[in-house]
Amino acid sequence: MNFDVIFIIFFISIIQSIFGTGVLLFGTPILLLIGYTFENTLAILLPTSILINLFQIKDNYKNIDKKFYKNLILFCLPLIIITLYIANLNLFKANIFIGIFLIIISTQFYLDSIKKILKYLLTHEPQYLIIMGVLHGLTNLGGTLLSGAILSKDLSKNSKRVTIAISYFSMALIQVATLIFLINPRIFINKTYPLYWVLGLVIFFIVERYFYPSVNEKMYHKYSNVFLFTIGVLLIFYN
Repeated sequence: MNFDVIFIIFFISIIQSIFGTGVLLFGTPILLLIGYTFENTLAILLPTSILINLFQIKDNYKNIDKKFYKNLILFCLPLIIITLYIANLNLFKANIFIGIFLIIISTQFYLDSIKKILKYLLTHEPQYLIIMGVLHGLTNLGGTLLSGAILSKDLSKNSKRVTIAISYFSMALIQVATLIFLINPRIFINKTYPLYWVLGLVIFFIVERYFYPSVNEKMYHKYSNVFLFTIGVLLIFYN
């Protein structure tokens, strides 16, 4: 058992328990930065994310934005299968690609050009979801675009979180199936991995009970962008 990973799971599970995203968004670059391969990173994080999302969906499924979710199934999920397989062929250095992408998305609230591009894409949802599927398969970070799409909608706090959760849940299931059937059937067989997965779920139950009602979304977005920018720079120069 790696105590660095335990601390990371603790931190990112708190974020995902509140906002519906965070385990993959923050966990992926951090684990890559401390030396984990992209494949092992997915094996640790995907089940953790799935378990948390499952319980977020369980009691709030009636609040899901069904139109968005149907489009996600049609336009996003198939691309994840293809691009995740390509990513594991090691045709490019994932860390550098992910670092550049993190820097771009972290500046979206400060650079008008990036903001305008994302705003334009949001008005063309199918194309937006196609791009999201490609990026998620290649980097495991499509959640940034997912959050941007959902948080821009006129939905209640619970509706936003459960729509993000069902979307992330579906994307992660596709990734798990792709990893098992097309890449490495034994990827999730590791005696320490279940401990990380269960820890994430325990953190979710604690946060759901004591912290979720007092969420400050504005502060979350401000500090998460600074964090993502920093990790992005480190990933690029680390290579």
